Amino acid sequence: MRRVLITNDDGPFSPGLKLLYEAVGKVHTERIVLVPETPKSASGLGLTLHKPLRVKRLRIDSMEVYVINGTPSDVVHAALSIFGEPPDLVVSGVNLGDNTSVQVVLTSGTIGAALQAALEGIPALAFSYASSDPGDIERPEVAEMILRFASKVCKWVLDHGMPPGVDVISVNFPKEPTTEVTVAPLARRRFANALMMRRDPRGLPYYWLYGQPVDPEPGTDVYSVFVEGKITLTPLTLSSLTGPVEALADLKRWLTADRARATV
Repeated sequence: MRRVLITNDDGPFSPGLKLLYEAVGKVHTERIVLVPETPKSASGLGLTLHKPLRVKRLRIDSMEVYVINGTPSDVVHAALSIFGEPPDLVVSGVNLGDNTSVQVVLTSGTIGAALQAALEGIPALAFSYASSDPGDIERPEVAEMILRFASKVCKWVLDHGMPPGVDVISVNFPKEPTTEVTVAPLARRRFANALMMRRDPRGLPYYWLYGQPVDPEPGTDVYSVFVEGKITLTPLTLSSLTGPVEALADLKRWLTADRARATV
């Protein structure tokens, strides 16, 4: 039987985790659930290198859940060591809050777990819902949308493998239920970040980082989720972090010439 590792960055009590567990169950696979014991949003591909990692087993309703005192990326490494054979698929989510744009994807713990799996050669999916309110994702019509489409995406990848050139498929569900599906590239930005200075009761300054949404660019994942209200699939590839090497040809020549001058 095929095995699926289920994880997230919201912790073991997230309603999105339960939904993803049910969705994977529709595909008739062995399900292993290993998640961070506390929320790890914006942890990206961070690893725990300064303390021991500990794994515990819990029972939450009908789910057997393993929790780890680490990050979503730690989950993938721990699963490969603890459970033996690599899983056939890693699924991460369903995150409370969207994971759209390059800006968000680079810091997302939900995406981080999927990218870590991809680095290990394991097909991976990341699922996110465009609301941070747990009450929204528990609405029956929203839950039905997520269950239906998440199970279909999982089955397709298990049956066909990842498409050529794709390492992770990121799926963002809009806040309101829909059956419309589209494919869109990442927007560059989702937020304009700002740092607010406040003072504590002793009068000492502290700072709070926050972001205001920017106007979405048509044709991007942000636009299709928030303006068009569509379920949005975005293919992610690890190789895209490298730009065209020929773009640095002039810099290389200048550095080489500068080194030659320095030796004269």
